[in-house]
Amino acid sequence: MRFIISDERVNRYGYRILSTGMNTTSFEKNPVVFYNHDTYSLPIGKGKDLRHELDGSITLDIDFDAEDEQALAVQKKAERGFLNACSVGIDVLETSTDATVVLTGQTRPTVTRCELLELSICGIPGNRNALRLNGIQTENIEQILPRINQLKTLNMKPAFNSFELPETAADEAILDQLAALENENAQDFKPILKRLDAIEKKVATLSNDQKEPRLRDLIKELQAQPSNSAKVEITWDQLQALPKADFDAYRKQNKEYYEKLFYGHYGFEPIY
Repeated sequence: MRFIISDERVNRYGYRILSTGMNTTSFEKNPVVFYNHDTYSLPIGKGKDLRHELDGSITLDIDFDAEDEQALAVQKKAERGFLNACSVGIDVLETSTDATVVLTGQTRPTVTRCELLELSICGIPGNRNALRLNGIQTENIEQILPRINQLKTLNMKPAFNSFELPETAADEAILDQLAALENENAQDFKPILKRLDAIEKKVATLSNDQKEPRLRDLIKELQAQPSNSAKVEITWDQLQALPKADFDAYRKQNKEYYEKLFYGHYGFEPIY
């Protein structure tokens, strides 16, 4: 029996999933089919011949387990037209609120990239038990797909106030203020450059001693400097490349900056 398992229309929750961004590779290696997303029970069937149709939908043939009592009951109801719907269990990997992928009436971001984890036959597709996102039930959907009108926006009023400019200021006036600010603060970089030179010498010393320089050594070096010295700031990619011990140390010692990096990468605040 072939079912439509997903399409690109806006669902009951106010978001939609782009079929072209759904990775089905792992699912097709283990195409488990459940009833009402009860993944703690045995599957009732398996999928085969997954197809991306021209209309943007994804379809799949489902073979029900002929030796499973529940599977046979679901199959018979499907054959008689009492169960017609499927629902996907996905892992959300990327979302977007760009106007090119958000349809009229859509209230949550579009899932542009995801991984198909499992498929279920459902009585009511799209209800709160019919879809799981990143392993959590949809009552916690706000953590992953917050409503579009609740997304944090950039408040430029404090910036305009600090420049003593009206909010209707032209781009040229803002650029002039930024250029003046850059020139004014040029001397502030000298202490930072001096400290970077000291760090470079520390790294060279550690290398000569045949020890691998680690972030904690550099942090200790910086902590030994006067308290008015600049904070150690790195990018999210640099942070992810650190060994776990260094990652944990940086997150603990620079919690506020870490949370900014996390929010900038994922779009929501970390939960400890």
